[in-house]
Amino acid sequence: MQENPSGDESLRPTAFRERTEASGNQAEGIVVERWGNPEVLALVQGDPTIVLEGGQVLFKEGDSADGMYVVKSGTLRIRSGSVVYEDAVAGGIVGEMAIVEDELPRSAMVYALGRTEVVKIGEKRFFDMVAENPTFARTVMRVLSRRLRHMDRIYQPERRMEHIPQS
Repeated sequence: MQENPSGDESLRPTAFRERTEASGNQAEGIVVERWGNPEVLALVQGDPTIVLEGGQVLFKEGDSADGMYVVKSGTLRIRSGSVVYEDAVAGGIVGEMAIVEDELPRSAMVYALGRTEVVKIGEKRFFDMVAENPTFARTVMRVLSRRLRHMDRIYQPERRMEHIPQS
């Protein structure tokens, strides 16, 4: 298991976050956070997988949404236009807004950086997972919250400055 180098104690101890240099022409030279959670991965071990090859798109921004996905192996990149949000690795989730919002289109594009296996989680499977492990619902909410905070930092940097104590 990897350590949480951010020191953020709000994450579950088993979740991890890495900052890595992105490679490839999609986001060359930028720092991308990579997220995964071994506990989430354990919940889908016996589930059937979908295999994506490098560069293959799982879904595009604007596509209809009918479920979320858990990364079983490999890496998925989440982006909107030229903005790369993060990479999801084993135990990471993407498309979680589809579970929360009924019939709204996808808000980002997700594609494989290399050979990647994912498990599709529809609404019924999601509720089964929550019944089996109630903390899974909180894990999904934490992902949503973390991504929202990340977008706030990107698009509203002046708000960060308001909270810095003046000396």
